[in-house]
Amino acid sequence: MKKKYYFIGLILFVLSFFIDKKIVLFFVNNKIDFLVNLSLIINNFEGYFIFPLVLIVLLFFKRKKKIIPLIMSFVIYLALTSLIKIVVGRERPFKKLDFDGLDNVNENRSFPSGHSTAASTILPFFSFNNILFYLWIFITLMIMLSRVYLGVHYLSDVIAGFLLGNLIGDFSIKFCEKYKKF
Repeated sequence: MKKKYYFIGLILFVLSFFIDKKIVLFFVNNKIDFLVNLSLIINNFEGYFIFPLVLIVLLFFKRKKKIIPLIMSFVIYLALTSLIKIVVGRERPFKKLDFDGLDNVNENRSFPSGHSTAASTILPFFSFNNILFYLWIFITLMIMLSRVYLGVHYLSDVIAGFLLGNLIGDFSIKFCEKYKKF
């Protein structure tokens, strides 16, 4: 992602803190069964499912040079999101704002969104194909929206996850290009 997009993302991230609570409460108070069900389906796609799927796509398009950076991205994504969630310990919206949330989610690990981080980590890997790239942007936005819609993340959590994921993907690709041993 270009530097100007990171800058715009950082501005959106900061601004999102001012409307976090309002956005979550809007979704909680205006739920539609179809969207809840769709969001629950999206909820079941964890990061460790997304990466093997992308690996298959890269192999199909004969992008073997991106396999090691993809694996590197997966490891960094797992380590970094887990570490940040533990260090920050941000309460999830359903806990903080006292409404029913999802079962089987840690109540104090909202920041950053792991789903958003995993999905956006993939974006740099699809830069070789506009159709895949824009399709994945759409999928990533749907994942991000579903996390806020279910009340398990604030808007700032998913924006941070989006930025972090792009950073991880960009870093992994650039690192492996610089040290062409991979």
